[in-house]
Parts: sequence; C-alpha cells; structure tokens
Amino acid sequence: MSVLSRAEAIQELNGLFAEEIEAALRYLHLFNSVRGMDYLVVGPVLKNGYTETIEHAEVIARKIRELGAVPELKMEIALPPESLDGKEALRTALTFEEAALEAYQDTLTRVVGDVALEDFIRAQIATESEHVAELKQLLVE
Repeated sequence: MSVLSRAEAIQELNGLFAEEIEAALRYLHLFNSVRGMDYLVVGPVLKNGYTETIEHAEVIARKIRELGAVPELKMEIALPPESLDGKEALRTALTFEEAALEAYQDTLTRVVGDVALEDFIRAQIATESEHVAELKQLLVE
C-alpha cells in the first residue's frame, strides 16, 4: 500500500470538492423545481441538503488549504427548467447522494496509509451514508 503524494491527495480532494459543489447546485435547483403541496414537505429537506452539502464542500476546501493548496473547481452541469413532484425530487437527490457516497468510498481505497486523510474520508462516508439512508426512508411507500 502506497501513501498518496501531496499532489495526488490534493487532486483527490479537488474531485470531492467538485462533487459536493455540484450536489449543492443540484439541491438548490431541486428546491426551486418542486411545486404544489409537495413543496411544503420536501422543500425543507432539499434546502437542508443544500446547506449540508455546502458545509461538506467547505470542510474539503479547508482540508485542501491545510495541504498548502487552493481548491480547484472543474465541473460541467446543466439543470433543465422543469417542475418536479416531491418524490421525483427526492429520487433525484438520492441519486446524487449515492454518487457522492461512491466517490468517497473510491477515494478511501486510494488514501490508505495516510491516517489523517483516511479518518477524514471515513467520517465523510459516515455522513453521506446517513444522508442516503434518510432519503431512502422518505421514499418508502
């Protein structure tokens, strides 16, 4: 098992940073796409998801700065102007939360040996796992 170089660790974290920023934009878009009565129930869940995702991005950015770099953001995203019902919005949120969880899990396999980074990624995996479980619970019929 090899420990990542500083540059490789920064690259991994920049990828996670972009993942979180994209998820935040998706949450913000979903929050503003839900219409009708569903907005009253699902809107706060989506707004909370947005807030938590921005907080995750800030934590990752801080970790990148601790490594002596400045966060880099590369992403392509297009969000269509469409109305959604609450369940569609929650299903969409679940999709990108699962993608974030997978990204953290993939990163964990590459940071083995760097105890501090491993611990950080494991904590993020626990948090993302909770988000996925919460969304799945909301989607239970």
